[in-house]
Amino acid sequence: MCAVVDMTEDDIYGQRHPVECSELIAAKLKDLEIELDKLPISDKQGWGQAKAKCPDIVNDDAFKLMFLRAEVYNADLAALRLVKYWDKRIELFGLNKAFRPLKLDGALQGDETALGMGFTRLVPAQDEHGRSILLADPSKQDASLYERESMLRAMWYVLHASLENEDAQKRGIVMIIVPKNARFKQFDRHLSKMLMESIKGCLPVRVSAFHICQPPTFFSMIWPIMNLFLGEHLRKRVKVYSGSDKKVLEKLQVYGLSNDSIPSELGGNIVLDHKNWLYERRASRM
Repeated sequence: MCAVVDMTEDDIYGQRHPVECSELIAAKLKDLEIELDKLPISDKQGWGQAKAKCPDIVNDDAFKLMFLRAEVYNADLAALRLVKYWDKRIELFGLNKAFRPLKLDGALQGDETALGMGFTRLVPAQDEHGRSILLADPSKQDASLYERESMLRAMWYVLHASLENEDAQKRGIVMIIVPKNARFKQFDRHLSKMLMESIKGCLPVRVSAFHICQPPTFFSMIWPIMNLFLGEHLRKRVKVYSGSDKKVLEKLQVYGLSNDSIPSELGGNIVLDHKNWLYERRASRM
């Protein structure tokens, strides 16, 4: 039996991870239901709507488990994250799409332009601990071509795709942000705020680090604003690297990010083909 949460030692990011077993998962899923029942009805209206309209998603243990893992098996916090998730999902996708699966031919219909920009891309490799890696490149943005909410929906889609890797649910994700080719006007502070609100409060994701690589000279002007959006907990996850590709790669390697898991934008060996990634996922009905 292991219904008590045993934790690993601190990892390179200072995070500790539960030692999972079937007994722990079963016990905590029951605890999650108890915590959900405790919440006032007024605080879980979105969750209630989802339970009625898409019970196959809401009642899926694998879906609920993502929220427990994001909150390191604290069932009370997982319950709060879960109900906030549905409130935000309804707000962002609207009642016509919020209860459809988060697939390209489902809830993401109509967001093809934002998706195709490739602002946030999933790297087809993991770090040495199995974490999913996402690349964010602000230079890919062109706010004249899409609504801000559409881009946020696209980012939700990529983040959910990263969680298809179970190790990412357990150990977290890392985001590599490469703003070196971006212009000042391409930094959308409102979109950044919206994304951080999703990550902090509702998405079932545990961020291990934001690796900001080779920021432009005007980064010092926008960083204080971005810092406010992050909040204290996520602020500790930010690491900034300047210098040549070689120097940045050396610093990333300290965190288990080898050249074979780093995109070519930073001198790594991974060549991202975002268009083909979307094509393959659409063909697979994902």
